[in-house]
Order: sequence, then C-alpha cells, then structure tokens
Amino acid sequence: MDTATVASDQRRHARFNVLCAVLVAPNGHSHEGYILDLSQGGARVDLVPGWTPANGTQLKMFFDVPDSDAITLETHVAWVAVDHMGLRFDESQDAEIGRLLEAAGAV
Repeated sequence: MDTATVASDQRRHARFNVLCAVLVAPNGHSHEGYILDLSQGGARVDLVPGWTPANGTQLKMFFDVPDSDAITLETHVAWVAVDHMGLRFDESQDAEIGRLLEAAGAV
C-alpha cells in the first residue's frame, strides 16, 4: 500500500479539490491566498511568499460569498509545507463550514 493511500485512509473527512480566494489573518494582519482543498475538518491553503506560520498558530479565515454574508472561521495551523499549509477548523462551526463547502462547490 502506498503512503498516499495510507494518509487518505487516516482522514476523518472527505477532501474536495477547490481553488477559491481566501484571506487568513493572524493577529489582525491579513494575507491573501487560495484554498486548494477543503473538508468538513479543515483546508489546505497556499502560503504567501515570505510568511510561514508556526504549527498551532491560531488564524481567522475569511471567505467572501457573493450576494451573502462573508464566512469567518476560526482555525489553527495543523502543518506547514514548503508552499502551503493545513488548517484545522475549530469546533462548533458546523453551520459556517457547511456554507463554505457549498459556496466553494465542494458539495
């Protein structure tokens, strides 16, 4: 069994490939980026050159929805790679996560 299969078997939520503009903000200073994939539990987001948050950093994620209220989610950095990071959504945000999945075309 290859490592990609093992990694996907360990995920609790199905992932959906998307490409959506997003803002992430540590300490009130926002960074523009793109959501690369999305699930009920979190998102993979590209990193802005010159900015690499530490694992565990708390971030707010802002997603603009046309003709509706923007979606704001509380997240934590789960892991960081060379040019992208994994964000884990904080608990008790199911309604907003559902809105994000729908708006991003992931459902």
